[in-house]
Amino acid sequence: MSITPQGGGTDNQAPTAPTNLAASGTTTTTTNLAWTASTDNVGVTGYNILQGGVNIGTTNGATTFNVTGLTQNTSYAFTVIARDAAGNVSGSSNTANVTTLTAADNQAPTAPTNLAASGTTTTTTNLAWTASTDNVGVTGYNILQNGNNIGTTNGATTFNVTGLTQNTSYAFTVTARDAAGNISGASNTANVTTLTAADNQAPTAPTNLTASGTTNTTTNLAWTASTDNVGVTGYTILQDGASIGTTNGATTFNVTGLTQNTSYIFTVTARDAAGNVSVASNTANVTTTGTGVIDYTSANSNLPTVDWTARDLFANRNVGIGTTDTQGYRLAVAGSVVAEEVNVKLQVNWPDYVFETTYNLPSLKEVEEHILAQGYLLNMPSASEVEQNGIEIGRMNAQLLRKIEELTLYTIAQEKKIESLQQENKRIDSMAQKLEKLEEVIKENR
Repeated sequence: MSITPQGGGTDNQAPTAPTNLAASGTTTTTTNLAWTASTDNVGVTGYNILQGGVNIGTTNGATTFNVTGLTQNTSYAFTVIARDAAGNVSGSSNTANVTTLTAADNQAPTAPTNLAASGTTTTTTNLAWTASTDNVGVTGYNILQNGNNIGTTNGATTFNVTGLTQNTSYAFTVTARDAAGNISGASNTANVTTLTAADNQAPTAPTNLTASGTTNTTTNLAWTASTDNVGVTGYTILQDGASIGTTNGATTFNVTGLTQNTSYIFTVTARDAAGNVSVASNTANVTTTGTGVIDYTSANSNLPTVDWTARDLFANRNVGIGTTDTQGYRLAVAGSVVAEEVNVKLQVNWPDYVFETTYNLPSLKEVEEHILAQGYLLNMPSASEVEQNGIEIGRMNAQLLRKIEELTLYTIAQEKKIESLQQENKRIDSMAQKLEKLEEVIKENR
């Protein structure tokens, strides 16, 4: 049936475009549209509502429309057109631009899972994990190396770690984050030990070897450090071509046990972690002072158990007391030794390096695991090693001090945790007192 306008004839005239389209009461998923009605030569029968140019609904003359099913924090463009009974459609109204609200998000993402490392080299490793989920959306991940953040991704579930040290162990974890700043729990731990580079290059020879402070029985050696493609780990000191001691990086060495008025030739070689040894340094020629044995009366020289009368006892080779087998040592005693003081000149690093920021303090869990697995303390000799090889007093004292300094760091860390817990307890006590007062007020007002 055709619609005939007043005065007869077919209706070909479209309604005017709706005006003043506006949105109000916008939430995370809805908005309310309203507009000024169109006019028509016969009559407007309804309106079409368009979202981004796509029809999402109609009205049968009403000039309001409630839009639902929107996505939070998203922008939309709405327009409206009018229609009449003859099917004529108006032009579009003005555009109403709407951005939905963002819902409050207090829910952290789930922890990443299946963290694994692959392609590990001397300085790098590749991490990959299974994505976390979140009630709104995961925005990225934090990568932690030994508990310290070393990088982030903006949603990627892989990360290339660089700048590692060869032949070193690391522990990696990953946490997820969302747009509201909520952080997930840590993933499983991926333990990685970097590879050791093949090293066939020897260090350069030490230079500028000199001797100073020479006495009857001692001299002090010093030299300029060697260089190496990886790193020099120590030096070997040679006396007349035979090794008499080593250092773990120090470029000085105190030579003892020399014979007075005797000439010696000293050289030094450098070594690296791969066992490569440099050629020898320049030669340092030393002649000790003194002219011979001087008569001597000691505090115990007249004791009936003492049968010597000379001040100094010089032996060009080894000395055995109570034994004829010195096992290669300069002095071997079969029995006990008593002395007022023993001064050990260490050729190793004194363990104050424990307090340096670069020191890798083992966790208490690592210490426990080593004790359970090996039956003795980490970085200490076992009972069987001591039984077989004995102990070096100076080196053992250094190892014991290292343990004391590590224990000091553990104690400091635990003290900080205790102080934190005490502060938290104070806060809880304060809240409890406030609650008690509030309960009293409530009881009084009943």
